[in-house]
Amino acid sequence: MEPKTNRCWRKARIAGRLLLKKEHKPWNARDRALAEQFYHDPGVTNRLIDQAMKNFKAIKRNGGSILQRAA
Repeated sequence: MEPKTNRCWRKARIAGRLLLKKEHKPWNARDRALAEQFYHDPGVTNRLIDQAMKNFKAIKRNGGSILQRAA
């Protein structure tokens, strides 16, 4: 049974993906609306977004999750 993810962590992961997307191509209206929503959410902190972005970059660099390889 997989552990449930925290709501704020899920939102931070989406925000992180949006920021990574912005590095390569411009946002559409939906992306801007989501970013605005996450900006006003007190649970989505810069620290969580930074962790999410580093997680995505590590997965891309290593070809998969480190946690999946350990299991």
